[in-house]
Amino acid sequence: MGAPHAQTSVRRLFLALVAAFLLASLGLTPDARAAPSGPASGRSLAVSVPPEPTVVRPGSAAKIPIRVLNPGHSLVTATITAREVRLLDDGVVRVGTGPDPAWQGRVSFTPSIVALPAQGYAEVSVNVDVPATLDSDLHFVGFLVSPVQTSPGQVQVINEIGSFVTLDVPGPRSTRLRAKLRLPGVTLGQEAAGRLQVHNVGRSAVRFWGENDTTAWPGSGTPRQQRFAKSLVPMGRSRSVRVVARPHWWVGFVTLQVRIVYPAATEAATREIALHKRVLVVDPRALVVLGGVLAAAVVMWMRRRRRRRRRLAARARRKGSHRQSPRTRASAPKVGVS
Repeated sequence: MGAPHAQTSVRRLFLALVAAFLLASLGLTPDARAAPSGPASGRSLAVSVPPEPTVVRPGSAAKIPIRVLNPGHSLVTATITAREVRLLDDGVVRVGTGPDPAWQGRVSFTPSIVALPAQGYAEVSVNVDVPATLDSDLHFVGFLVSPVQTSPGQVQVINEIGSFVTLDVPGPRSTRLRAKLRLPGVTLGQEAAGRLQVHNVGRSAVRFWGENDTTAWPGSGTPRQQRFAKSLVPMGRSRSVRVVARPHWWVGFVTLQVRIVYPAATEAATREIALHKRVLVVDPRALVVLGGVLAAAVVMWMRRRRRRRRRLAARARRKGSHRQSPRTRASAPKVGVS
């Protein structure tokens, strides 16, 4: 009675382990299935600004080219107006409802009204009258691109967009960054993922760059490199960057060596921050395999134990059949020879 039930339980356990291993290998989760994307809520305009700051001199005039794009399928007329911008953590930009008092009457746009054809764009010049008392630092000029209602009686949903251009006034400045790696010492997954947080504790806005070199053990000693593009951190703000490191095997140690570089008091010199972190990465598939090995070992031990008990019981029965108790021998009839 016990043996068939035990074999059925072992078979079910084995099938469950095989199914779990296949799911872990294929990475099939409910979230991995493609979800239908809903319709976009209206059309969106886009703005392209220079990737590098525009170097200006106090008391001069600057013209910064920008491009306004219309990815929609119909003509859009838009206006460009000056706006106050607030730069928050992680690159978040808040656009105000009015012009920046620091740039009041000093910013204009040529042209200020543009007709954007379908799938087209328009070139616009941001004209800035730089104050003579502007200190050496990075300064930001914000603007807002707003669509104009051109079809009376029809509702058009076109999102407005705000952006800014960056002005760089050369000269000495007070720059100082602090950085910290935030990721656990042990990670259950296929890679170690965390955040590099960079805080601006100086008195000037800073643009930093850097890299993350990772090595894994056991495995090849050749480091894998993850580069950080230039990122802006305004004064008193912070920025986080995702860092990843992947071992060569299902279980292994990864070492992250992060280097952050940013300008010092002058553009000719730079400062550097070095961070180091070692993480143990355990792939869930390794746990599934280990569980299967342990389960198989337990099943084999139970079978060997059961067979040993059966052999001992059979041996005891054989010995009992050859031996007789004293009472049985006393009651046996005696046969004499005359």
